[in-house]
Formats: sequence, structure tokens, C-alpha cells
Amino acid sequence: MAAAPDSPALPRTRRGVESRRRLLEAAAAELVEQAGALEVQRVARRCGVSVGLIYRYFSSRAGLVGAVVEDFYRRFERAVMVRNPLPGADWASRERERTRRSVAFHYADPLAPVVLARLHRDPVVAAIEAGALDRQIELAARNLALGQRRGELPRGPEPRLVAAMVLGGMQRGLVEALARSPRPPEHEVLHQLWRFVAGAVGLPRLARRM
Repeated sequence: MAAAPDSPALPRTRRGVESRRRLLEAAAAELVEQAGALEVQRVARRCGVSVGLIYRYFSSRAGLVGAVVEDFYRRFERAVMVRNPLPGADWASRERERTRRSVAFHYADPLAPVVLARLHRDPVVAAIEAGALDRQIELAARNLALGQRRGELPRGPEPRLVAAMVLGGMQRGLVEALARSPRPPEHEVLHQLWRFVAGAVGLPRLARRM
């Protein structure tokens, strides 16, 4: 069945997949260079393609921006949320390393301050961010529940509620750090975020140390 006129067409060939990826990368670069603004024509010129190809794959400017944001969060989840950063380690050591990787990811990716601080009011972006947060809360809640079952965390707090609070607080902390000029050093941000996480989940004081 052919895609509806207002629906994006998914590429079916390797060349199509590569073209779509190039467009995402070009759009991300434009968003960074233009501080959150994006013109479809500039993205097309950057890739040497027609504007029609962009509309074919993304339907609209909003669809293109949304795809860039979705890609950002998927990359973050693969790099930080899904993988076990320290197999075999205790909960505190593992999650301290995950926190370090989260800070490093956001500091290294020039798109991070644009996504977190400049695009969040766009309705399409807000819906994508809500979906990403739901996925991350689910992963974090499972992680917390496992720590509670193993006796590494206190059993009192409800995992999903704590996960939502922790992830929301971490995001706002990163927004603040990324917006500053100059940015605070990564190790300082990591120190403060880990203290926040450890306190929120009820880790004993000895386990909170960096």
C-alpha cells in the first residue's frame, strides 16, 4: 500500500536508508549551527538533494525536526540506558558509571543543548520527548526494582515514581549545566548528579562516594 500524501515513506533500499541518514545528519548540523532554527531548503542544499526528497522521507519540516530529536534520544538510550556499563558490579558502582556516561554523552553531543533547551516547546518534539521519557522511566524502574530485590537498595520507595523523579531531575540539571558559559567541568556535574541520584534512591552514605 502506498504511503498517504502526508505520511513519510520509509526507505526500502540501502541507498534510501543512507540518504535518509544523511538528511538527518544535515538537519542536526543545521539545528546546532542555527541555534534550533531549521529551513528545509538549507538542509536540501547541504545534502545536494531536492526539497521533495526531504518531504518524501519526513513529510514536513516538523517531521524532519521530530526525526532528529527521536534519533537523538534513541542514540542516548543505546549508549547509556540499555547497556549494562559494568557487568557484574554492584548497583551503586554500575549506576555511578551510567551517570558518568550520561554526562559525557550530553557534553560531547552538540545537539544536546538544542534538544533539551530550545526545541522542547514544539508540539511534535514534546510528544517525542514524552515517549522517550516513558521508555527511560520503564528501564530505570526495572533497574531500581532489581536493586531492591537484591537488597542493594531500600525496599520502601516505589520504583517507577522514583525513576520519574530521578530522570526529571537529572535532565533539568543537565539543561542548566549545558546552558552555562563556560560550562562547569564534567566531573563537577557528575559529582552533583550522583549525589542527587544516590540520595533519591536511598543509598547508604558509604555507597554514595565517587
